[in-house]
Amino acid sequence: MEAQQNLFIVQAEVAGATLSIEEGKVKRVETIVDGIEKILPPIKNFFISGATKNGAVLDVARTLIRRAERRVITAKEEGKIKVSAETLAYLNRLSSLLYALARLASHIEGMEEIKPNYK
Repeated sequence: MEAQQNLFIVQAEVAGATLSIEEGKVKRVETIVDGIEKILPPIKNFFISGATKNGAVLDVARTLIRRAERRVITAKEEGKIKVSAETLAYLNRLSSLLYALARLASHIEGMEEIKPNYK
């Protein structure tokens, strides 16, 4: 719910409103990600995502946030919009949160992270 509310702020800023994400919101997401990472085994390799249904849904959401982040950055660089550094950081950290949540979902369901075999 909190992320959804924050995305309305991002949308408003991208549309030209004087709203923007505050640094505290970025820090809050970072704190949550740090807490999740303490539960999970460290990442040593790339692994195949979507090991569970919940993980797959979170991976799709992460992909959409990454796409939105790239488009916002491009629009900013082209001078089409003005967005704060905090808003860009929030989009980046939100995708990190979704990645951590996808890993956590798989971990909770007892799924092992599987490396790609590159064959």
